[in-house]
Amino acid sequence: MRIATLTGIPIRLHWSFFVLVAFYGITALASQGFLGLVETIVLMGGLFGSVVLHELGHALAARSFGIQTAHITLYPFGGIAAIKGLPEDPRQEAIIAVAGPAVNAALFVLFGGLWLALGGWWLGIMAVINAMMGVFNLVPAFPMDGGRIFRAALTPSLGWERASRVAILVGRTFAVLFLVAALWFGQVSLALVGAFLLFATWAEARNVKRVVALRAWQERMRQTSSRLFDGQGPTSTYRPRWRLD
Repeated sequence: MRIATLTGIPIRLHWSFFVLVAFYGITALASQGFLGLVETIVLMGGLFGSVVLHELGHALAARSFGIQTAHITLYPFGGIAAIKGLPEDPRQEAIIAVAGPAVNAALFVLFGGLWLALGGWWLGIMAVINAMMGVFNLVPAFPMDGGRIFRAALTPSLGWERASRVAILVGRTFAVLFLVAALWFGQVSLALVGAFLLFATWAEARNVKRVVALRAWQERMRQTSSRLFDGQGPTSTYRPRWRLD
């Protein structure tokens, strides 16, 4: 569901987002009453506002390299900026990936400064949330931000395809660890992140195969065109068997 547009980028809510809001809202209302429900709604609003700004950081960094973003979608576990295309330079991928946590760092400084100046539990919690969000996204679990930075660092030495496969393997390892930790500690949100990573790494593996196949086809077409136009192509010409005297 589309709820807004920021800098020309549609902001959407996935249907599962409402399930999470309803779950925490009902839990807060049952345990803390109406005041607890209001506090929960305020905190969740601040949390997902931070997520939107985080993803907007990715989108604007990509735009600076000429790469557009189709939309930003919010899920219970976070958000995704649907960037159109892959940056050719691994340094660009690293910059786009680090832009999100950089936004969280800026929000941490903002909320932390306001909390020190004005007080208020909400400002302090928002500072902590953004600090945790920024640090957590730097975990090298592909396709999280840290995983994309990890792939960008491996690409110059391994090449894009091999670096992608190593990053995907590491991402799947983290996904399993998150799921095990979620079962051990009973954390639903961590289980959602682990499940998302498993699904996302599977989708990324398919995307890698598609990109590799496309690049191979483009290279074959380039070589064919080169042979045709540099004199290496067919040299025979059609000669009619009849002529007019």
